[in-house]
Amino acid sequence: MRDTRIIEALIVLAFLVAILAGLRSDSASPASPVQTLTVASSPAVMLTPSPTVTLAPDQFGTRVTFKAEDGRELVGYFYPSWKPNAPVVVLMHEYGNNQAAWQESAIIPWMQNWGALDASDQPYTYAGGRLPQMPGGLSYAVFTFDFRGHGESLPPLEGAGIRQHAAGFLLDAKAAYATARTMPGVDPNRVIGIGASLGADAVVDACGEGCSGAFSVSPGNWLNVDYNQAVQSLLAKGKPVRCMYAYDDPPAPQTCWSLAPNDLYQIYAYPGIKHGMTFFVPRKMEAGFGSNLLEFLQAASE
Repeated sequence: MRDTRIIEALIVLAFLVAILAGLRSDSASPASPVQTLTVASSPAVMLTPSPTVTLAPDQFGTRVTFKAEDGRELVGYFYPSWKPNAPVVVLMHEYGNNQAAWQESAIIPWMQNWGALDASDQPYTYAGGRLPQMPGGLSYAVFTFDFRGHGESLPPLEGAGIRQHAAGFLLDAKAAYATARTMPGVDPNRVIGIGASLGADAVVDACGEGCSGAFSVSPGNWLNVDYNQAVQSLLAKGKPVRCMYAYDDPPAPQTCWSLAPNDLYQIYAYPGIKHGMTFFVPRKMEAGFGSNLLEFLQAASE
C-alpha cells in the first residue's frame, strides 16, 4: 500500500513538472507582435480662399476720425479699392445701429472686389451667392462711419428720438461725404451713397453736390427733410437714385412712391416687414437685390 502511494505521488509530481515546463516554455516564447493602426494620409484638399482673403496689406479698414461742422467728432473706417482713382461708396447705417453691422454683410469686400487680382481666376462667392459676381474690372473703395451717439462716435446722445437729433445726423452725413472725397486713391467726383432707414434719408439729403448717386433702403423723411424734394434736386442734376422698401413697413412705401419712377429714379418693393439693414443680412437678401445694387453702382460711377 505504501509503495502504491509513493508511485501515485510520483505520477502527480511528474504531471505538475510537465505543466510547469509548458508554462515556462510559453513565457519564453517571443511576444506576439503589437498591432499598429496605419492611418492613410488624406488626399490634399484645395481650400478656396475666403472672400476676404488678404491680397494686400491695407485691404482691411483703416480707422479715420473726422468732425462734423458743429465740431462733433465722428469715427469711420476706410476700405480701399485696388484701382487708382476709384469711386468711393459711403455706407450710412440705421438709427440705433452702427457701422459694425456692415461687417455682418458681405457688401464691403464684394464692392472692393480684391478677388479680381487673384491669379487663379477662381470665382469669389459673397453672401452665399446672393450677391452677383462683380465684373473683374470693377473695384470700389468703401467708407463707413458711426452717426453721433452710435458705435464709436461717442458720447451717447442726450434724449431719445431720431427726429430730435435730425439736424446733427444731417451734419454727420455731410461730413462723411466730404471726408470720403479726401481718402487716398479715390475719385472725389465719384462719391456714392448707400443708406438704410436713417441712412436712407441721409444719403439723399446730404448729397447735394457731394455725391454722384444715392440708394435708399427704407426711407421715411427721418431727418425732417422732404424726401420728394431732395430726390428731385438730385434727378435734376442727372444723378441716379434708387428707393427700396418692404410692403408692410410704413412709412417707407409712401416715401418711395412720393414721386413716380423714371429713368433715373427706380423703386424696388418686396413683401414682408423688413426694414433698413435687415435687407443687407446675407440670409435675408431678396432675390435681385444684388443685381439691382450692382446696376446702380455702375450707373452712379459712370
